[in-house]
Amino acid sequence: MEMIRQGGSVPYSRTAVALGNFDGLHTAHMAVIGRCRSYAKEHGCKCGVLLFSEHSRRLVSGAKPKLITPEKQKLRLLEEAGMDFVYIRDFDEAFMHLEPEEFVAQLTDALHPAAVCVGYDYRFGYRAAGDAELLRELGERYGFETVVTDEIDMDGSAVKSTLIRSLIAEGDVERAAALLGRPVRLEGKVEHGLQNGRKMGIPTANISYETDTAIPKNGVYAGYTYVRGKKYKSVINVGSNPTFGAERITVESHILGFDGDIYGEEISAEFIKRLRGDIKFNSIEELIKQINADKIRAGKELN
Repeated sequence: MEMIRQGGSVPYSRTAVALGNFDGLHTAHMAVIGRCRSYAKEHGCKCGVLLFSEHSRRLVSGAKPKLITPEKQKLRLLEEAGMDFVYIRDFDEAFMHLEPEEFVAQLTDALHPAAVCVGYDYRFGYRAAGDAELLRELGERYGFETVVTDEIDMDGSAVKSTLIRSLIAEGDVERAAALLGRPVRLEGKVEHGLQNGRKMGIPTANISYETDTAIPKNGVYAGYTYVRGKKYKSVINVGSNPTFGAERITVESHILGFDGDIYGEEISAEFIKRLRGDIKFNSIEELIKQINADKIRAGKELN
């Protein structure tokens, strides 16, 4: 998959392009991307996605939504989905103030679309003045077809990034995974922590993460950790370690069946099921007993 940064046009004469914030790459987003790939295959052109380097809501409203799928993870998922290219553009003041037709003119010059694929609720242009119907009208004028994907519902709710963020924040990683189409995942380097787990004979990998990442609610989760290409059952703790009086929220994975030195290495953790909330224990012995019970339960919950 080719990555093209803002500043030029794609090296293809005809493309199918998926448009949207695509902040979560959830099942509704992937439906749009799937239709884009199908169109490209059917019409013999390249398929790609326009991504913004900054979430549009951060500039438009000052809101700072937590990132469900950081850029590195997003690019890998798009490549796995069969995209030929990703065009990454800054969402800056100048871009934000483009009128709908100015946006379409720039889009046409840079991406050479034969088709533009969007969701039913897609908005574009200054103050979100453009919608899917206007895009269809402008497409006729600028020479591309507009492909609109209808609302994707699951269990009576429209699949939305805002809903997924709230589910992650509540610790409902099972429902969040259903809407995402994959488990909630955190990727980062293993950093040195307080070493409390190792002192108790229960070593953990302390996973670094950016502060704007969507992290599950404090508690203990059954999940998987991927180390050096291998998948391990794990007990993952999100919290401030109240028994030890710590304050910083950490994500620590106790990787079952693994005890190697992986400091500084990139690993990833998938949250499958919330086992319990944070508990402040009266003694280290009580904590160790509970962690061992968590390990047994996690082993039963995971395939």
